[in-house]
Amino acid sequence: MVNKIFFTKSFLIFMLLSPVVLSAGTKIHLTQKLMAELIMQKSFKVLETDLKYEQNKLAPYQIKSAFDWKWALESGYEIDKTESLAQIGDYRYERYKTIGSISKSLLTGTVLNFDIARTSQKKDGDAFSLTSQTTSNQYTLDSWGVSVEQSLWGNSFGKSDYLKVRSADNLYKAQTIIRSDDLQNVVLDGLRQYWNSYVAQENLKEAINSRDRYSKLVSSIQKKNSMGYTAPGELNQILAEFESREQSVKNTSQDFLKQSENLITFLNLETNSELNFEIPKSLPVLPEFKKMDPRQTRLIQSQELKVTIAQDQLEEVTSRNKPNLNLVGKLSATGLDETSTDSFNELSRGKNPKAYVGIKFSHTFGSDVHEAEYLNKKAALDLEKAKLQRMLKEFEDKQIQAYRKSQVTLQLVDSIKKQKEYRERAMTELNRSYQQGRTDIRSLIDAMNNYFSMEVSYSRAVGDYFIAINEYIALRDELIKD
Repeated sequence: MVNKIFFTKSFLIFMLLSPVVLSAGTKIHLTQKLMAELIMQKSFKVLETDLKYEQNKLAPYQIKSAFDWKWALESGYEIDKTESLAQIGDYRYERYKTIGSISKSLLTGTVLNFDIARTSQKKDGDAFSLTSQTTSNQYTLDSWGVSVEQSLWGNSFGKSDYLKVRSADNLYKAQTIIRSDDLQNVVLDGLRQYWNSYVAQENLKEAINSRDRYSKLVSSIQKKNSMGYTAPGELNQILAEFESREQSVKNTSQDFLKQSENLITFLNLETNSELNFEIPKSLPVLPEFKKMDPRQTRLIQSQELKVTIAQDQLEEVTSRNKPNLNLVGKLSATGLDETSTDSFNELSRGKNPKAYVGIKFSHTFGSDVHEAEYLNKKAALDLEKAKLQRMLKEFEDKQIQAYRKSQVTLQLVDSIKKQKEYRERAMTELNRSYQQGRTDIRSLIDAMNNYFSMEVSYSRAVGDYFIAINEYIALRDELIKD
């Protein structure tokens, strides 16, 4: 047992300051704080939660990959014996080609492309050209080109692309916020299991105590019966009750083993670990109720991000579905000569440049997909806004209800504790009266059963109080930090 503990914020926010090292078969003195630390360090559910959210990291990178640098390189050998109107006759071309390109899309709606190529050609055979004849059968052609395309309307200056990237980033932020909430729920589930296991242990203890009391009473009545001092049916009644206590021990033992096994598995401990529950001697004080702004909670913050995402997606669809009007600019140059050196010199001097500036317009028509997509995103935005308003109102109720539940469970603990004391006094007085022959055995049996029932109820009420106060703290996102 430990000294009285108060539920301060620092007590309830479980910090993992140092790892907990446990050996096989260790006897663990389990407190709420140690329970939370073991959950965060060893539980499979925490690992599953982390791995699930680890997968969410991929989506933003997939969206942003559209803006990566892209490069390509192609090199090959070609034999060409085809005929054309420009060249008639028996000829054979051999060409070595190398083509390289680099391209990049920017968030400004700009597409950049640069390419460079070299083709070395050798001609064999007797051919008649419809154009001017050349004396050399071997040439090298070098070329480079730069093109720039800028969106002016439809993804205007990259608005659609920017909104798509921002939506992906906000979605990951929203998921990361919920990750902390899911981890908190794992800890809360573990604490519920902790208290359920404790209650099962206390129920088993009370069942054994009850059986032992009835065992002593059976021995006493058997002696009286052997001397003929008992009333008809007295011995059989108490023997029947003793058998009922035996059944209770078996049932509570089975439940305790089940709860303990579930707790050990939840904590990912060795199966032969021995748990010793350390419970405060005095109940922790219920903290003062302070109304919390719902927008400070993780769930609401995540939902607000989802509203922003839906708004961005609606604007992104609106921008993308407009007619495409792009400004196009191209600049290129070539170099052609019998040797590769001369060809490259021509290219580097810009002897044969080519420039182009123009406007490109395109649009799709003939279906209602644009309107349907807009309506779909509009409905999604309205849905997320409605969810946010509902969650804000529900939180107002939940925090009051959770605190009220803590108050009621605390009052129940106090009330049941008083009942237990009264039942114990009644049992003691009726036992004394029965021994003096002034009370029927049935009255004593009822008093004993009522007292044992109160012992069980008290343990359950204590567990319920701790669970209720943990739920209240968790609702305020104060059980674990982000």
